[in-house]
Parts: sequence; C-alpha cells; structure tokens
Amino acid sequence: MEKKYFMSQYDYLLECNKNYMDYIALSFGDRKITYEELHDRIDKYARLLYKKGIRAGDIIGFSSYNTPEAVYLLWALKKIGAVVAGFNPLEQTKSSKKQTKSDLLSVKPKMVITVDKNFSNFKQWEKALDFSTILFSPLESVPDTKETSKLKKGYRLQQIALGNFKLSKENNLKSLLERDYSDVVVPTPEYSKGKLGDIIFTGGSTGTHKGVDLAEESFNAVVEGMNSIFPAKPGMIHLGNIPFCSMAYGRSILNFSLCNNMEYALTLKAMPSDFVSELERTHANAAVGGPVHWVTLIEEKDGKYVPSSQLKPGSLVDLHYATSGGEAKKAATVNAIDAALAYCGSDAKLGDGLGSTETAASIMINNGKIHHQNTVGVPISTVNVKLFKPGTKEEVKKGEDGELITCGDTVMLGYHGNKEETDKVLYYDENGTRCLRSGDLLRLNEYNEYEYIGRLKRNFVSGCDNIYSEALEELLMTLPEIKEVVVTPISDPMVQYVPRYHISLSHSDIDITSLEKKIEKLVLSKYNINWLPGSIVYYDKPLVRMSNSKINIGYYKEKDAKDFEEGKIDISAAKELRLSLI
Repeated sequence: MEKKYFMSQYDYLLECNKNYMDYIALSFGDRKITYEELHDRIDKYARLLYKKGIRAGDIIGFSSYNTPEAVYLLWALKKIGAVVAGFNPLEQTKSSKKQTKSDLLSVKPKMVITVDKNFSNFKQWEKALDFSTILFSPLESVPDTKETSKLKKGYRLQQIALGNFKLSKENNLKSLLERDYSDVVVPTPEYSKGKLGDIIFTGGSTGTHKGVDLAEESFNAVVEGMNSIFPAKPGMIHLGNIPFCSMAYGRSILNFSLCNNMEYALTLKAMPSDFVSELERTHANAAVGGPVHWVTLIEEKDGKYVPSSQLKPGSLVDLHYATSGGEAKKAATVNAIDAALAYCGSDAKLGDGLGSTETAASIMINNGKIHHQNTVGVPISTVNVKLFKPGTKEEVKKGEDGELITCGDTVMLGYHGNKEETDKVLYYDENGTRCLRSGDLLRLNEYNEYEYIGRLKRNFVSGCDNIYSEALEELLMTLPEIKEVVVTPISDPMVQYVPRYHISLSHSDIDITSLEKKIEKLVLSKYNINWLPGSIVYYDKPLVRMSNSKINIGYYKEKDAKDFEEGKIDISAAKELRLSLI
C-alpha cells in the first residue's frame, strides 16, 4: 500500500492546506500572510522562475535568511520540480568562500538564488562555473517606516560598498516581480519515488563538506512521522528561528509547521541571545532550538543553575512545547530550564530529539510531556531503528549500548557524487529499504525510550559552533613547534563543550607564551573564538598510542576527567567568552 506522502513536496503541502486557506501561514513582524496568499505568491514566483528558464530536475543553489521571500522561492522551486541545493547565508569568511566554490563544483547548479549580502561568495565563480544569479534583499518584506527606511538605506549602501549587487534588472528579484507572468504555464512535474529533491550540505565528523542527496518525499515522510509524536494543531504558532535554507533541522520544522497549517513565525533574529525575546514577541506555542538556545533561560548563581534574572513572570504563557535538538543537552540544566519555563508561565517541559542531515533531520523525539527526562524519546512513525554492535549487523540487547541504524524513506539517497563515503554508512536491508549507520551510540531503556550515549565520531559543539577535532588538529600541526596534537572536549552545561589541546612539543626549549600567540592567530585565521582552547596541556614526549599505532584518544579523555575532578582544569575564562557571544 502506497503511503500518502509519496508525492512532490508542493503537492503534499497543497493537499494539507486545501481546507485551511483562510488560516495564517506566515508572520513576519506585523505582517500576516494567509495560506491562500502563500499559494498565490508561490504560483507567481514559480511562473517567474519558469520564465527565467528553471525546469524540473534542474539543480538550483539557494542561500537565504528566514524571510517570506525565501519561503515563496523555496516552494516555487518545489512546484516546478527543481532540486534545491542549500548554501549557508551566514558564512562570510575567506575560508567559507573557498568552501562555497567547492560545493558549487560538487553540485554544478544551473542558477543561484541568494540574498545580496551573500553574493560575494558566489560572484567570482559565476562565469567560470557557468551559472546565473537572482539577488534579493533580506529586508524586502520589512515594511517601510521612518525607522526602517534608514535601516534599509544603510543596508543598501553597505551592499553597494561591498559589491553585492548586479546592475541588470534581469538579476534582481524585486524588478522581476513587477512583470506580468499570467501567460506563463508551469507544467506539473512528474513524480517518482526516490527521485532527487534536495541537496543539503553537512560537515560530517571531520568538517569536510558533503552534499546529502535527499529524495523528494523525504521531508514529507519526516512530517508524517513527527505527527505521530507531536500534537500539532491548525492555528498553532511555531517559532521560525532555525535557518531552513541550508539546515535539514530548520527545513523539517518549516515543512512540519506549514503542512500542519500552523503559523510559522519568521524571524531574522536567530541567535541565542534573541531567543527569549522572540518567543515573547511571536507568542509562540512551540519552539525548537539547540541547547545553547535553551540555556539562555538560566544562569549560574552560587554554584547552582537558576532562572535568568532577565526573565519576566508570565512572559511565555503561550509556549506549550519546547524541544531541544542538534546536540545532546546536559542533564544538569534540564530541571533549571523547566523551572525557568514555569516561572515564565509556560506549561512546557523541555523535550529532546535526535536526527541528522542524512535522515532529513528527525529520527526520534521526546516531546517533554509524555516521555521521560534525559531520553531522546521514541522513533518517529515513518522510520525503523535498530541498535547494532558497532561495526557489525548484530543487534544488541535491551539496556546495552549500540550504534543507531535508521531505515526508511527519510534516509538519504547518498552523498552527492561521493560513492566511497556513501558506501561507508548506507546499505539496503533484505526488503530493499535504505538504512543508515549513524555513528551515534544509544541505549533502549526499561521504558522503551532511547537514551543518547554519545558519538562514535569526534565532533562536538562549543557555544554555537560545531568543532571538528581532526580538522583543528590538522591545522595546528602546521606550526613547527607542534609535533603532535589531540583535541578533546571538556563538558560544560552552559556552552556544551570547550576544546582542550593536548600538544606534544617538537623540542623542549620552546617559548610557550610566543607559541600560544601563534596558536590563537592561526586558529582565528580560519575559525572563530569557539575553536580556541579553554585549556592546553604540553608534553615533551610523544603522545600515547594504541597497538595499532593510532593515538589513544580515550587515554586523553580519561586524563581530562581526572584533571577536572582534581581541579586542574579552569575553563571559566573560555566559558565567559562564549557566553558573551550568545
């Protein structure tokens, strides 16, 4: 029996919305856009893009913040049947430009649609890689008032100074929208199960970008599966703070909200420091964020976590569902966050979730109210999961740790153009179902809920950033003073982790003060301050290795635990630095 989500993403959205056209679909500041208006705009944008030459199956690069225009463009591309390749609009560094080129070479888009602020990442490759571009401003939907007109003018002047513009009206979305497309007919694309629909990049465990190929029905399956756990109702307001252009997590929330006829409250203020104020402003009934968002509700006082002094009683009375994801939350903060929510009048209990780009985001959800604390809940209904002994296909027993294997329609088709990496994690079971080896260790507990144990891989989160240990180690090894290095994570409930560098010196008479200045300069030349160490340990002998000649990472993690217990690690300065950015 064919499942009802086996259709194009646009057709699935339309089917879900057809009886709720007068409900609010999007809000942006004071603007409210109904589902009828949403589909009218999607239709116009689809005609525009079709007129510009976009066809079903074309790969289109897309880079935007969470604005109404981004929603219209995304769904217009889905209505045409294009493959959407998301590029992060927040990456504005020299290294990110190189990464953008690599990603462009990987997917070879026919066109790139981008906010003008991010155009500098694309323009130098436009002719060389033979693609066209459409630009638009993230402030396009911000209403014209006395205050915003100054903001918009300043923004335009800034983009002109940076060269983020094209003179031709053929490349300007605002100019293109002024034209009449009533005579343009957009053919309904042919749908087939397993057809490529989206490419979303992931850093993996090493920081090396890989394009994840997702089937057209993958996000539909995620929505259906999430509905089995989260009680979504038409008219509910969901905060739209997670970037949906380039993140599977954000995209799944966008699709989930709109396909359940909720109001998706868009915000340009996506940083953790704005999280509470945006919850208050939008009167959100549901919200998701990483642990770094939710810990903004608490603060440390006299060695305990308590509700933040910035909170107002009754300010979150509308919030009923709160979910953490993207990284494992710390058990030490959960009760304090729940207490902070209650202080603000919310009846929500902080839930959790587990997912990956390779599974179009959600695999499991703990909605906070029906599952036990400190678990990631249960699998969504559209996936099957197993726990295998790592490196085998041998299932572990209940209560034992095992690697999570996810099977179903949400699982990726593979890494784009990278069969070698695909074959390491993807296989098909005896029924022909796609299955993913996740690299996550879990345990099924007595309540038949899953507890997250940790990653087989080595990446971790510090502040707002994924830290890729191996990439950082490779960078540090370029310094002649460093013979070997291992980067380990020091756990902290407020900022997740802080890196600790274990460095074997090339010789014993190195000036440590000078070396640390060089380390800081080197790290900041490629990454930001979250990659800097909270602690450094120096060794005048080679690092400890295992019998297979690999450095014994476990040895240094054990040393970290012992040093921390004995008070030999002080990460307070590094922690405060990260909190100042949140």
